[in-house]
Amino acid sequence: MAVTGIRKTSSYTFLALVAISVIVFALFLFGGSELDMKDNKVYAYTDVLIYWTYALGILSVVTVLFFVVKDFIAELAASPSAALKKIAGPIALIVLLLVTYAIGDTTPLKLNEEAQRFNAPFWLKFSDMWIYSVYVLLFLTIVAAIAGAVKSALNR
Repeated sequence: MAVTGIRKTSSYTFLALVAISVIVFALFLFGGSELDMKDNKVYAYTDVLIYWTYALGILSVVTVLFFVVKDFIAELAASPSAALKKIAGPIALIVLLLVTYAIGDTTPLKLNEEAQRFNAPFWLKFSDMWIYSVYVLLFLTIVAAIAGAVKSALNR
């Protein structure tokens, strides 16, 4: 009975978020636009789309952190070594983000005047952090897929 309730709640939450996302996207796309002084198209509801994206991102991060901490605390009482294994992934991700931020480059880029506010050292290192992290995670995914295929072939 509890599983059915959890599934219903999860399904309704998902459907509500998708419905709101579709409405926000439609509002952005069909809500009108105007041309600025440089003949660039400026959509009327860009801020709504950006704030909704921020809200979804923050909600995702907070939810993941909540369940990681909750599972860690629950497992810590039963088996401390298993609890440390469960939290190793999120800790490794945080370390990866810190290392890739540290190696990010702060050399200013040649950008137009509208984008100059993002030419600050923080934003340059921040964007490098995500690019390098994607490279590392993509490499690890490919290695894991190859290792899984080799292990599966050897076990036959």
